[in-house]
Amino acid sequence: MSKTSLFLLCALFSQSLFAASQVVGYLDDTVELLDDQGKLQRAVPSASLPQQALPVLQYDRELDLVEVEVSGQKVWLDSMAVRVDPPLHVVDLPCGKLTRSQAEDQQNNSTIGFGAGCKK
Repeated sequence: MSKTSLFLLCALFSQSLFAASQVVGYLDDTVELLDDQGKLQRAVPSASLPQQALPVLQYDRELDLVEVEVSGQKVWLDSMAVRVDPPLHVVDLPCGKLTRSQAEDQQNNSTIGFGAGCKK
């Protein structure tokens, strides 16, 4: 029984860990469809593109482009013009030390400019 449950847990977590990136939204009213060199093929209204998530087929790190399939045709999109989930690149920023000037600063639990992973 434990082998079966262990197998099911591994299968469940392996799918979520290796989830492929998907284009889940468009950031502009018009989206530029590009070729593999980044040259403009045509610009289309984002409303005419599929609203469901599109799987990312390839990612060109050098040109920062993602390849998706739209209406049976493979096209490249600028990754800065679309919302990709999970993100293609995550930046790890260093945490800094916050100075405290007054005793009431200890009551304030916010860390302005620092993320949730930073200690106060």
